[in-house]
Parts: sequence; structure tokens; C-alpha cells
Amino acid sequence: MAEDAKISRSLKELNRLTGLNLVLEGGNDDGGETLEKLSMLTAAYRDRYDRTNFVRNLLYGNVHSADIYAAASRFHIPESGRRVLYVIECPEGEAERAEHILKALFLRESGDLQAVLDEKRAVLIRQFRAKDTEEDKLSLAHMIVDMLNSEAMIKVRVGYGGEADSLKAMPDAFREAVLSLEIGRIFYSSETVLHYAGLGIGRLIYDLPEASSRLFLKELFGDGSPDDFDEETKSIINAFFDNNLNIAETARQLYVHRNTLVYRLEKLHQMTGLDLRVFDDAIAMKLAMMINSSLNQKKTKTGGSPI
Repeated sequence: MAEDAKISRSLKELNRLTGLNLVLEGGNDDGGETLEKLSMLTAAYRDRYDRTNFVRNLLYGNVHSADIYAAASRFHIPESGRRVLYVIECPEGEAERAEHILKALFLRESGDLQAVLDEKRAVLIRQFRAKDTEEDKLSLAHMIVDMLNSEAMIKVRVGYGGEADSLKAMPDAFREAVLSLEIGRIFYSSETVLHYAGLGIGRLIYDLPEASSRLFLKELFGDGSPDDFDEETKSIINAFFDNNLNIAETARQLYVHRNTLVYRLEKLHQMTGLDLRVFDDAIAMKLAMMINSSLNQKKTKTGGSPI
């Protein structure tokens, strides 16, 4: 009798998902086999037609363009509109909790979509109005960061790209959002909101071919690289750039005498041939440091694609 009750519940669940009203007739299958087959059928249908699963497959480019319209109709999702996709990067294991909070913060409208991608990432696809501006998109990203931090003590980073005017454009929007986080991790580690179109020179360097990048480093350092600098030298270089090549401000930040800083910059000049007090040499060093960081990050990545 217990198996009969489970089979009855499985049939109701299948009917709810598919609209199909199946009637079981006597046969060779015992109750356990029947229940197992119903469970497999229900799971397969849920996997194919679940809204969240559709969003995931859409973002990864696994939905054929001809099937997007049918799925959009089935889930009552407008196929077109001004949408921006936000990827929310969380600490390990916090993505599901973050997504639940986002659902509470943003009442689901017909054009908005949310999903958990994995243990560390959730997405919010927000539909904007015609009058909304770039500032509105940026403000929403900061609100996500602030609310998750204050409401749930979850420290997150948010990346987003350009607008997607249709569901078919979502994979490209997703790729830009993921890349913005990847590039931000290398060059803008203190930033919590990364917009793909605002990454500037970081995006340019990230897209450089590896061969060209390594040739540039070889022209500057021969067989060496910025990795050969000790921590004190790296701190001096970074502080000098952070203070716009201002010796007095850099010395004050590093708590050293101005003459001591000048002496250390001269030693760096002798070691590398680059005088950071000269604008062109400073540019070359800044580019070299960024290119080297990009190469190191790509070398440690697995699987090739950041997505």
C-alpha cells in the first residue's frame, strides 16, 4: 500500500509538470520498478523544462535558437527587452543563499530571471525600462553588493556586461560578465563591481596574444621578469604608481625618507634600465607589471575558458 501511495504521488507530480494523465494497467513490473520508472520520467521532464535549468543552458549556449522561443513562451518570459545580466560571485557554498536573498529583494517580474550556476555563482537578469540609464545599471550592481553584505554578511563581487536585447544575446552578455570578474581579479582586486565596458587597459591587456605579451617582457627584462622583484621593490613600484609618480607622497605612504626612496628608484633603474621618474619608462613598467600578472593568472587557470 505504501508503494501504491508513492506511485499515486509520482503520477500527480508528472501530471503537474507535463499535463499528461497516465493510467497504469496491470503488467509484469512490480511496484518498485514502476516507481523507479516514474521517477526517472519525472526527473527527465523537470530537467528539460525547469525554468532554472533553462536559464543555465541558455547562458552556456546549450539551447538552440529555434527552441528559445518555445521555452520563452512556456515559461512566460518575454523574448526581447532591455536586459542586463549580473553575475554574483560569492564565497564557496554561499551562492544558493545569495540567490534566495535576491529573490526577496527583487520581486520577480515577467522579464526578470534568476538562477544559481554553481557553489560560488548566481545570476540576476534584470529587465530595465526605456528611461533607465547606465547609472541605473551601475547603481543596481552596487545595491546587490551592499544588500548581500549587510543583510546576509556575504561578501560578493558583481560583474556585468552590455545590454542584451533578446534571449538569444544572453550567452554573449554572460561571457562579458564572467570576463569582467576574471579581469577584475587580475587588475582591480579591490573593486566589488566590475563593468566589462569600464575595464579599460585591463581588458586590452587581457586580450593580448600570449606570444606578443612574452615578447614585450623579453624586450624589457631579457630572460628575467617582474616576478624576480623582491617584495620591497614591488611595494615601491606599486606605491609610486598609486601616487601618480609623486616622490614626496610615495615616501610619505611608505614611511621612508625622500632620499631613501630616490636611492631605491635609482637602484631599480640600474637593475632594469627603466627610470620610473621618466614618463615613458613608467608606462613601460606599468604595462609590464600588468601583462605579467595576466600571464600568471592565465597560467594557473584550468579548463581554458573562464566561463
